[in-house]
Parts: sequence; C-alpha cells; structure tokens
Amino acid sequence: MPAPHLPLVSSTLAADATPVPAPHGWPLLRLGFRPFYLGAALFALLAMPLWVALFLGQVTLTLTVPAALWHAHEMLFGLAVAVIGTIDMTPMRALHAGLALIVMIECVMAGRVVPAFTMSAAPGLRLQVQRGLETTTLATTALALVLWVSAPPGPATAAAFTGAAVLQVLRQLQWRPLITRRRPILWILHVAYAWIAIGFALLALAQIGWVDVSAGVHALAIGATGGLVIGMIIRTARGHTGRQLRASKAEVLAYALVMSAATLRVLVPLVAPQWLVHALIGAAFAWCAAFAIDLSVYSPWLLGTRLDGKDD
Repeated sequence: MPAPHLPLVSSTLAADATPVPAPHGWPLLRLGFRPFYLGAALFALLAMPLWVALFLGQVTLTLTVPAALWHAHEMLFGLAVAVIGTIDMTPMRALHAGLALIVMIECVMAGRVVPAFTMSAAPGLRLQVQRGLETTTLATTALALVLWVSAPPGPATAAAFTGAAVLQVLRQLQWRPLITRRRPILWILHVAYAWIAIGFALLALAQIGWVDVSAGVHALAIGATGGLVIGMIIRTARGHTGRQLRASKAEVLAYALVMSAATLRVLVPLVAPQWLVHALIGAAFAWCAAFAIDLSVYSPWLLGTRLDGKDD
C-alpha cells in the first residue's frame, strides 16, 4: 500500500501565509555582481581601442605614467579585479605581482567550480580529484609566481614555471574537459583554464631568454583571465537572472572571439614577429567585439528583474 502523501506545509499555515512582496527598487542594484559585470564589460570594450590608438600614435594623451604601464594597470585593476573581487619593485614588476595574484585566485577558484560545473552537466559523472596533486599543483604555482615577481630571471624560476605548467595540465585532465565539448557554457572555462599552463610554459621560456615575457603575460591576461571572466559573467548572469544555463549562438561567438584575441596576441607574434601590429589590431578587434556582444546580450537581464521575479 503506498504511503500517504504528506504536505510539506500544513493547509492552515498555507492558507494564512502572507505572500512574499515583490522586490522594490532598481534591479541593477539588488545584487552586487550586476553593476560590476556591466562596468567590467563596458571598460573592456572601451579601454582596448584607446590603448591600440595610443600604441599606434593615433591618439595623444597626457599621462602621469608611460602608456604601456597605464594599459597594464587598467586591464588588471580596471577589468579583472571588478569580476573577482613595503617591497621595493619596479612599476612593471608590481603589475606582474597583481597579475600573479589574480592567476593564483583563478587557480584556486577554478579547482572548486570547474569540476562541480562539469559534473552537473554530465549526470552520473564523478570526478576523482587527487588531493595530493591539487596541493602540489597549487604550491608549485605559488612558488613559480613568487619567484617571477621577487627574483631575477633565471633557471630556478624557469624550472618552477615548467613544473607548474606540467602539473596544471595533469590537474585539468582530472576534470575531464572533453566531456564538455558539446556544452559551450562549460568548455569556455576549460579552454580558458588551459591558457594558464600555456602562459606558464611561455614564462619558463622567457626566463632563459627564448621568448619575450609579454607572450606569457598576455597568455595569462587574455587567454586565461579574459576567457574565465567572459565565461563566468555569462554563466552567473544566466543563473542569477533565472535563465537556462545554455549559451546562445551570440554568446558562443563571444567565447570564440576572446580565444581568437588570445591566439592573435600571443602566438602570432611568436611565429611571425613582422605581423605584430596586424596581430595587435586583430586581437583588439576580437576582444572588443566579444564584450560588445556580451553587453548587448546581458545588459537587459542585469537591468531588469529575474524571469521568475525572485531576485535573490
């Protein structure tokens, strides 16, 4: 005989319950991530063309710091920090320290959310994450980044970055990235995270003078940080506004454009230095187009209430 149905709330209480009032006020200010997401994407869209114009000499601005330092500072602290949340060093080294901190945060947070998101997309999947590998990877990554910021270039830093790059690859393989190949809202996180290992490998080569340090920096800044930013913006914007966790064609195009920007800025100058200016312009165009698409898609979502009316 089937068990009787037991209501979760008594009929008396249900009848007397006071309806939850609809939220008041401007939806943009109900959740902290809404203005920061919009501001970060708008800044990403506007700052990049200005930097390219400065770089090519088409625009002249009176800056208190060199234009390259302004560009690095604003992309790190104007864009990336908006989405996260007494040593004597040069200005560029200080900027490297800021990027190193952001990358370290990305490594820690990705280890929590990427496997969880992957399992949620594949019913029955249970990822076996080796705690020893996790700890070793994060410790080696931290060591490499600290040496990069605080020590002169040399074999020790190169070895640390090489070890960190290998460990990052092994770590990501535990997350079964190929399972997400049909789910763009997930594969963007895996592809973006893969740029961390690429960036570390390039920084290892930079320590012994084989490549310019800029290649590794932009692999981490555009490929990893830019990719994770746009991936998390779209996923959380969809989730927190009551929409399906499935990327539209426009959003997939935005993902592809950010990855194209990373490829153009990092890899093209390595194999064809004479194409640097063209690669820079192409990367800037792809980057701006990606965030323009993002703004056009989710600005109405963040400015309005949730689809179900339950702003949390």
